[in-house]
Order: sequence, then C-alpha cells, then structure tokens
Amino acid sequence: MTNTNKAKGDRYERDILALARRQGFPFAERTRPGRREDQGDIWLAPGLIIQAKDQKTAAWRDWLAELETQRRAARADHGILVVKRRGVGGRSPLNLAVMPLESMLRLLCESGWGDPDAITIITAEEIP
Repeated sequence: MTNTNKAKGDRYERDILALARRQGFPFAERTRPGRREDQGDIWLAPGLIIQAKDQKTAAWRDWLAELETQRRAARADHGILVVKRRGVGGRSPLNLAVMPLESMLRLLCESGWGDPDAITIITAEEIP
C-alpha cells in the first residue's frame, strides 16, 4: 500500500526539480532517499541543497532545524527550504523559498552581491 503523504512529497520534489532545470539548473538532481543521514531532497548546485515541504500545517522552527542538520550531513554551503503554500479560492499554489537571513546574505555575497570580505560565518547556535 502506498503512503499518500510520501507520494505527495515525491511529486512535489519532482515538480521542484523540473522547475529548477527549466530555470537554468540542468544538473540539479534528487538525492537518494532512505540514506542513514538525510542530505536534503534536491542537490540544486554544488554546495546548495533544497529541502521540500508540501504539508498543510507549517512547522517552520522544526523544518529550519532539520534543514541545518541536512545541510551539514550533505556538507553543503547553503540549504534552502522550499514550502508549497496551497492555493485558496481558485488561486494557484505559491512556492516559497526560505532560509535564515544570515545564510541568504552570505549566499548573495558569494554570488557577487554585497562585500564578500565582510562575510562572517554564523553557526546555527548563534541564530536567534
């Protein structure tokens, strides 16, 4: 018997992967499920993972803690939580990309925006 939540999650991961590939990430790939150490759901680019969530009720604090654990397990520089906000009243769903502000600022500096010499590494324990 198929687990409907797992099937829904797998479908959402495939949707994100297809979108990422269409938007300029041709080498993005799903990670292997069932590993002893979860390394996120999708390798978007070298050093960048995605954890996908398609759940009715958001658990932001838990999901972000899980993302940090997975980022470390994957030895990735950055992790992004992608959450599907379901459409209401005939509206299409909205896909949100969420990450701690300090991580986003570091990613932007490393991408050529901001001053990369000013980057300070902040650990998860230091994030309020």
